[in-house]
Amino acid sequence: MAWPEKDTHRVSLRNGQSFLWHLDADWERTTRAIRVKEDGTDGQILVLDPYHHAFLPTQTQVRRAIRDAFRAGWRPDSRLPPLEMVFDGERFRRRED
Repeated sequence: MAWPEKDTHRVSLRNGQSFLWHLDADWERTTRAIRVKEDGTDGQILVLDPYHHAFLPTQTQVRRAIRDAFRAGWRPDSRLPPLEMVFDGERFRRRED
């Protein structure tokens, strides 16, 4: 999958894993999701629904979402369908939960 360069940011975890996250610049009007993938892989994509009044798309929040996704079973090194998660005001959870 081609990953856009524009509006893509990098975030790293303490263990050294590096991820790319993408959110269009006009996200408040048009974007429906933040997309996250492990840098250097074509594995499972994490799709975050950020639409909650308590959420601001910052590196800290995306890092937090990545940790929530790992707890929910996200496998960024495996070719699997995207994992969709939604912010409930406190944490990200699987969309189907």
